[in-house]
Amino acid sequence: MAEFELSFKQGNSIFHRMSPFSKVLFVLSVSFVAIFNTNLYVGVGLFLFCLALALFFTGVPFRNYWALGKIIVPFVMILAVVFPFFYGGQATVGSDTIALRTPIKDLTWASLGFGALLALRFLALALAGLSFAFTTHPTDLVQNLSKRGWDYRIVHAPVLGLILFPSFLKLGRELSIAQRIRDLGQNTNWFKRKWVRAKHLAFSMLVLGLRNGQTQAMALDIRGYGAHKTRTFMREQPKHRGGEIFAWIFFVLSIIYLVIQFNPATMQWNMEL
Repeated sequence: MAEFELSFKQGNSIFHRMSPFSKVLFVLSVSFVAIFNTNLYVGVGLFLFCLALALFFTGVPFRNYWALGKIIVPFVMILAVVFPFFYGGQATVGSDTIALRTPIKDLTWASLGFGALLALRFLALALAGLSFAFTTHPTDLVQNLSKRGWDYRIVHAPVLGLILFPSFLKLGRELSIAQRIRDLGQNTNWFKRKWVRAKHLAFSMLVLGLRNGQTQAMALDIRGYGAHKTRTFMREQPKHRGGEIFAWIFFVLSIIYLVIQFNPATMQWNMEL
């Protein structure tokens, strides 16, 4: 089974040449539309748009996206199955005709569309986030946002998490293998066995995060990071004028769309049965 690895992939695609700020703007735009959109057709279009960008404009093989897809698809399916029961008029596509009768609640085509909308929402967010992670070097992100006046401590915190996330996944795999070899919790029931293994994993990940975070902080202090503009040198940042124009246009269009279609009565938090 191929191992899942969430880290920067070297390349020369359009997304690789875009500045980190442009990609942050793109991810924010996708997030705004995905979270607040209530139209099923727009949800389908946004998902296909993000899928096309991920497959044809990032230069990252599909197997890298599918490695995460195998993890998130079961979660998305749960959303598509469970949330139709909480439908309260949020989706604008679908009729009130009964599509499926269940002992809990009769589901209409509109309620099924609402579940599909939520699933498409998370898939679009996942594709946009992975496109960003696979094509953005953490060093470039820190440098780009710091030059725009952002406090380096605020910028470095999420970047450190992005750097450590693959280490957490690797640690989780190693601990899982070790626990199975030693039969940890095998003499208990299924739920308690999972709890014992998760407790050991959480403690180990916490220790690893604190240790690596302290190491990073000491390295920054030793180098005098942020003490003077010329104290720390980094590699040249990627620049792509077309990418920046695309990111700003997409951001403006997303804001215009949200303003036009905004209706508190049909927002997703209106979950009256």
